[in-house]
Amino acid sequence: MADSSAGGSGFFAYYRQYARSGVHAASAAALTAIGLWASFTGNRSFILLAIAVYVLPPIFLYLTGEGEKVPSVVNEDASTDDDPDRGNARTDEAHDSDDSHDRSDGQVDRPGTDATAERRTTDESTSVDTSGTASATDRNDDEERIDDGTDEPVSKSDDSDRDGDESTEPDWTEIDTPTDRSLLDVVAAREGAYAVGEGGVVLVCDGDEWTVALDDGPTANANTLRGVDGTDDGETIWFAGDSGVLGRYADGTLTDHSAPEDQTSTWEDVAVTGESGGERLYLVNGSGELLHGSYGEGTVSWEDIEKPGSGSSISSIRFVDDDLGYLCDTNQSVYEMTDGGESFERIGVEDANAAFTDIAASATETLVTADDGSLFRHDGAVWTRRRPGEGALSAVALGDEAGFTAGDGGAVYERTNGDWKSVETPVAIDLRGIAVGDEKVVAVGAEGTIVER
Repeated sequence: MADSSAGGSGFFAYYRQYARSGVHAASAAALTAIGLWASFTGNRSFILLAIAVYVLPPIFLYLTGEGEKVPSVVNEDASTDDDPDRGNARTDEAHDSDDSHDRSDGQVDRPGTDATAERRTTDESTSVDTSGTASATDRNDDEERIDDGTDEPVSKSDDSDRDGDESTEPDWTEIDTPTDRSLLDVVAAREGAYAVGEGGVVLVCDGDEWTVALDDGPTANANTLRGVDGTDDGETIWFAGDSGVLGRYADGTLTDHSAPEDQTSTWEDVAVTGESGGERLYLVNGSGELLHGSYGEGTVSWEDIEKPGSGSSISSIRFVDDDLGYLCDTNQSVYEMTDGGESFERIGVEDANAAFTDIAASATETLVTADDGSLFRHDGAVWTRRRPGEGALSAVALGDEAGFTAGDGGAVYERTNGDWKSVETPVAIDLRGIAVGDEKVVAVGAEGTIVER
């Protein structure tokens, strides 16, 4: 502000500062309000009051020196206004500096450009993606991690996954079946599928309709069938289960091969390689044992029983080709076979802390499900662990370009672009088996439930 002892030029410099102050703004507002009131009432004395309210404050502040204490509304150096010559000198210096800068490098310095660019960069880095796709940072914040030696994010499915997939994925349909007995396993064969389950029931689907192929098992004793698999050409299937039952079904004809090598323990699963008429069989049981043999001319030549692990129940066995196969047990162990079951190598899984329920494999990967809802994947070098949902997983299957897993409460998860997504099914019943065929995917479960896609 100007000094109160200054002359006339000092008053005008002071007034320029005063015009930017809060006191001036208040007096101007009072002038307007009182003037309007005078116009409304017709009382001329209010006009004089309005003029006094506007004119007297700056005169009083200037004469008493209180103007020094009036805060300026604009953040501006008052000394420039007080001394025009000094202000002009600074302006000239700035122009000289700019001219010198222009002559030295041919560029003009534009104040504020860097700050603007920095602000724009900051805004872009913190912008919200409204398209519904989270950034990598957002995904990392939402992911749960588990300590299994792999530091692998655990993918969780939710209703948004289901809603987003409904418009692009084929619908799953619940099929009317001729049984209410629980189905425990399923295999795709030729253009159809076979399912097996409690009471020795065997269902077959040659098209859209499921019918009963066998009602009470290969021995007619209604022993539960727990595993089923087919030959490479899909012409023949084998099924096995409680009390050592084992059956072969080809062209509508059943052959009983139960109690092989006098073994009457429960077969938990069966795997088949080769084409019909010259297939090889692999049976695993609850005592951690493996029995394999070769079929030909109506009989099976069995080899000695072997025990790959510690004796824990072997829950599942699968082969990729005639030589390469895998099996898993309930003691968090997975074994690889590279010579058709002649030898075994344990390849995992450390610190799984879960009982394995099913296994699927291809030439490039192995998938294992567990009763705690975990899904393990081996790429030939390391194991990674994911948890697609909350419930237990009972079955997993691989196709040429697809992967599926199923479990409690009718849950089915499909692998899409490397991520496991929950897909909607019309049932809430526990699913126990799943298979990927050329034409469709089939899942089976409790109370004779079958769903297809």
